[in-house]
Amino acid sequence: MADMQSFIVGIVLVGVTLVIGIFISAEIADQMEDNSAEQNAANDLVTALSGGTAWITILVVVGFATIVLGMLTQGLGRSAEMAGPVY
Repeated sequence: MADMQSFIVGIVLVGVTLVIGIFISAEIADQMEDNSAEQNAANDLVTALSGGTAWITILVVVGFATIVLGMLTQGLGRSAEMAGPVY
């Protein structure tokens, strides 16, 4: 269960950091001259960060699958020990 808590906290931290980075980059882009190279670069960064969240979904699914499989194998190992030797 501790693995699940640390995994969830890690995902939340990555998500919050990503949102704060997008917000700060968007605010910086709004303060620059229109259609300047700097504003275009800041807008490209916002687009890249907001479009790059698809891999986070994949990591979440793989992480939860790993946790569930770990819990299942741990439970199956305990039930095999309780069953005793097979003759």
